[in-house]
Amino acid sequence: MTLRKILVVSAAALIAAGCSKGMDRSTSVMPTSPSAITLPESGGGVSHRTVVGFPARTDTLDFRVQLESKYANQLRRPASQVYVDMDGEVAWIQEYVRYRVNGCDHDTATQYALAQVDGGVAAPVCAIRFFPESAIYPPRNETVDFRHQLGNKYQAMGRSAQSSVDPDGAAIWIAEYLRYRTSGCDHTTAVQNTLTQVDGNPAPATCVTQCAYYISPATVSATPVGGTFTVTLMRTSGSCEWIATSDAAWVTFTPPITGGDRSPLTLVVAPNTGDPRSATVRISYAGGASFFEVKQAAITHNLVFALVDPATSATNPTTECLIRTTSTICTLQALTAALPSPVASYDWKVEYTYNGTKVKTQVGPLPTYSFTESCAGSASGGSIVPLVVTLKATDTAGRSATIVSGQGAQPALQLKTSPCP
Repeated sequence: MTLRKILVVSAAALIAAGCSKGMDRSTSVMPTSPSAITLPESGGGVSHRTVVGFPARTDTLDFRVQLESKYANQLRRPASQVYVDMDGEVAWIQEYVRYRVNGCDHDTATQYALAQVDGGVAAPVCAIRFFPESAIYPPRNETVDFRHQLGNKYQAMGRSAQSSVDPDGAAIWIAEYLRYRTSGCDHTTAVQNTLTQVDGNPAPATCVTQCAYYISPATVSATPVGGTFTVTLMRTSGSCEWIATSDAAWVTFTPPITGGDRSPLTLVVAPNTGDPRSATVRISYAGGASFFEVKQAAITHNLVFALVDPATSATNPTTECLIRTTSTICTLQALTAALPSPVASYDWKVEYTYNGTKVKTQVGPLPTYSFTESCAGSASGGSIVPLVVTLKATDTAGRSATIVSGQGAQPALQLKTSPCP
């Protein structure tokens, strides 16, 4: 039987023994066995959900078997005492790297992994999640240091093992295999990319696919009263998750503000008390970002006023007030003023040039405003005086609307002077 077959059979036996159900851990499972803490065969670790997916331990063990065969048969390395068996190397180096990728520093990751060797409960990772596209892997010297500390612990426990792969090589190449696996490569590709480096070749690129997201709908349109809206984030490539941010205080989010493929994002748009506005929501992910726009209309109103010439009619609107006497009255009336809340104040402003520039104002709850003007001498009678009227209505909630004569649906207004009697 070849060395590779012997190692595969031995490894399979170790896994089968370690994974047997119903086993009394206090008497039957060695504290150095990865099954002592129920490490899952897949799913990315034992203590916390993470985005970075680690391979099944059987895959990592198969790589370690192939690494052993390469060292023994191709590199002609003799077996020597290493204390840590292959199953232990795979379990604990993978656990150390898992902590490192998920935000733990070298000392913390070492402490957490070695505590499990003693049968302790797995500590949570140090960060909630990392994107595979931007995961940070430990430098080789730190992984090697962990392997040395693991070897010291196994030696102190009276364990012994033989291997053609030295501890430094095991640490470096197992970690490298895990880097490829957690960066999008399948088992076969990760093995090839790692073992070619053992031969002295440059490190091949990882299999990470650039991440991208499609947003539906691409634009959110809100009424002036605001409300709650939902968009869906659909991942078109890569494996990363996203996080949402808004460039406007009037667009906020309800948790969660992160997610993955086909995750919904719920946003809250505040009421608008002014002009039409827009905001941009940024969806950030490893290697890029996508954007969508939030548009909100201005407050709706139906604000209309009219000019009335009391000398002609007390109610009929007109566009001209005839100045006949020394105390001619011209009246302005707000016909409608529909705002989201009841109108609390009318701000009238009248401007014209007649015997000098004149500006007349009135602010208060009255929807009407009357002003007086005097007739002219015979030499200046019959002239047309343009009249600019501005009305601003403000409701009880502080929202306002403004209209000006001669703009939009409001007709232009004027005074017409006549000689005094």
